[in-house]
Amino acid sequence: MQHNGRQTAGSSRRIGGGGPATGGLPAVRLIPSRGWLLKIAAFAFAWPLFLALVRGSVHNALGLLLACILLYLAGRSIERGSSEEMLNEGRPLAQSPTPWKLIGAAVAGLGASAASFGSGDGVAMSLLYGALVAGTCIFTYGLDPRADHAALESAARKAGIKGRDVIDALEEAHRKVRGIEDAAQGLHSRELKARLDRICRQARTILGQLEQDPRSLSRARRFLVTYLDGTRDVVTKYAAQQRDLAETALSENFRRVLTTIEQVFAEQEEILKQDDKLDLEVQIEVLETQLRREGVH
Repeated sequence: MQHNGRQTAGSSRRIGGGGPATGGLPAVRLIPSRGWLLKIAAFAFAWPLFLALVRGSVHNALGLLLACILLYLAGRSIERGSSEEMLNEGRPLAQSPTPWKLIGAAVAGLGASAASFGSGDGVAMSLLYGALVAGTCIFTYGLDPRADHAALESAARKAGIKGRDVIDALEEAHRKVRGIEDAAQGLHSRELKARLDRICRQARTILGQLEQDPRSLSRARRFLVTYLDGTRDVVTKYAAQQRDLAETALSENFRRVLTTIEQVFAEQEEILKQDDKLDLEVQIEVLETQLRREGVH
């Protein structure tokens, strides 16, 4: 029953506690940069913009300047949406809270319209040109992923669990992870931001495992409630007081807490990878112990 001991130790550790990690960090996938063509297009308008300024054509210059800005922002938006899509690939509940790719396509269309109008085209031709560019972006990069509740509900039914309960639990967990990310944005330390980014990636890996196999939901209850809530709360409080705590012992304590959180999350990931036979083995042993205590076995 060595497996049982390892599982109990991993699942019972509290945030801020000590102890060695039993698992490693999940592999970080390389995300290709998307939307770079739009960024190139933005810089391509720089020379015509310069010429318009030299000629003193204010109308053309304003249109081209607006086009440069909008096309660059469109590229950044599509890049962010594509990155989120890559990170969430294969997840039934993968759904960006903000449709970055759709926003990017719309902004690219506005940029194209501005460039066309600044070049002297009429309103109708400028709008047509913008619509074509927006449609091309959608065709090239696609739309933002939408949550596939049907697939998860089907998997939950097979596991004998209410699909709605699984969806609610996982969506709430994803909101908590986003809360951790939002709190991390307020930190001044790049090191701490990088560590929390890694922790959030670990958390999403675990949630992805639960989406693929809802049967493991019961084994992750403490992670979904205690660990995520504790991480979000401690990061939020530290971010609010970081100026006062920067040179104090609490600052080092916060770093140690982050180390423990990484260990706990890695252990939780390993627990979910364990074979279901382990659960049966543990349940049988517990039942046998209880029967002996009651004099039945």
